[in-house]
Amino acid sequence: MKVGFYLNTPNNPVSALRAIIRHKGQRYTISIGESVIPKYWNEKSHRCRTVRDYPEASHINTRLDDWASLIEDAINGFGLIIPTPKMVKDKVDDIIRKRNIEAGGVIENEEEQYLVKFAEYYRDTSTKTERTKKGYTTTINKLKEFEEAHKTRLRFIDIDIDFYNKFKNWMVHSTYVKSQKKDKDGKVIEEKRLSYTKNYIGALFKNITLFMNESKGKKVHDFSGFMDKDFKSEKEDTDSIYLNQDEIQRIYNLEITEDLLRKHGYKNQNLKTTIKSLSEERDRFLFGCFTALRHSDYSRLDALHFNEDIIRIWTVKKDKKVYIPMHHQLRELLKRRNNILPSPISDQKHNKQIKAIGKLAGIDEDVILTKTRGGKRIESVSPKYEFITSHTARRSGATNMYLAGVDLKFIQEILGHSKIEQTIRYIKVSAEDNAKRLIDHPYFSGKQPEEDKTKKDALLSQQSTLNK
Repeated sequence: MKVGFYLNTPNNPVSALRAIIRHKGQRYTISIGESVIPKYWNEKSHRCRTVRDYPEASHINTRLDDWASLIEDAINGFGLIIPTPKMVKDKVDDIIRKRNIEAGGVIENEEEQYLVKFAEYYRDTSTKTERTKKGYTTTINKLKEFEEAHKTRLRFIDIDIDFYNKFKNWMVHSTYVKSQKKDKDGKVIEEKRLSYTKNYIGALFKNITLFMNESKGKKVHDFSGFMDKDFKSEKEDTDSIYLNQDEIQRIYNLEITEDLLRKHGYKNQNLKTTIKSLSEERDRFLFGCFTALRHSDYSRLDALHFNEDIIRIWTVKKDKKVYIPMHHQLRELLKRRNNILPSPISDQKHNKQIKAIGKLAGIDEDVILTKTRGGKRIESVSPKYEFITSHTARRSGATNMYLAGVDLKFIQEILGHSKIEQTIRYIKVSAEDNAKRLIDHPYFSGKQPEEDKTKKDALLSQQSTLNK
């Protein structure tokens, strides 16, 4: 009997492996759910080359040794019988199932052992928000893609540190379509692809851990390989922009005219419609800048939320009521609009419009932002308006409140952060900005606030009168 392992797609960045068994003149093929980076594969030894650049190699080789031993046990169990390919597959599956149960599994129903099946059930019965359930769906789809790529179905027992390394490696080397250009016949002629960010991959692992914890808590299984200390959801602080008060003022004062649009390359047709839509999105964005609310909240503000200079609104994501004093320019904006707020619009359309508004307002200094994509730190250099999104309004509002001296705990309340450290990381304040903010603090300036000075003078006057 001879057991060898071969690449399915040697020309791809990552290839699944299959076992090919030759026994008594027969040839059997089995998908084993393992994958490798082809450039580290040794075709002669049927194992990975153990090099410093590929630390997973030794773990993969150990699992391949286990597979070889398992397959030999399965075929030797037939004795003198020459089994069919289906008989071999069923025997291998039976041995794996018995080992699963011996390892602590309590799964009786065959279909109940699969992670994706439970994840779909959990999503469909969850009372979480649609936004949260959308994240579950994204994770489920990625797990299905992983299963398809590796010709396997993930069981609860499979979710351990080895799976973590394989799934992470697969995601790091995967890409998605950012944009496409098609010809008149609908054929793709140009395509831009991007690698996934560290935070995107981290969010997937966060949901996978949730699915495993929930299924374990419901006594669906008793496996704990996912509880390894290195099985974690990695996250990096986002490198995002905020608009300072001068930039927000430029947007506030922006007069969108036909001449301005022509100057920036807009065509003559539909200029009036363009002016109206851009003006609406400018005002909507300013509502976010002056309140530090999320787009899902500031986009649905109406007159009923404003009462006695206080904004009262239940936030969508946190399902919590917040109270925000009205900014003086927000009052002016409402007056300018006759207390009629912009109609709701999708986040995608809003983002496209506010980038155009930022450009029209001259917010075009070059900015460098960095984030981890495909396991590498990538720098992006673009005019600042290219980085403006609906979330920029929220971050700008929170940061400018802080720089203006608003209490950090109050900002935390608006943002809905459970810990003050989250708020400190969220606001975009440089060390220099923070120092400037404290210049007028009595400790550094030596000056007492006017109210304290008045009280002190009054007290000295009283003491002087008593001493006479």
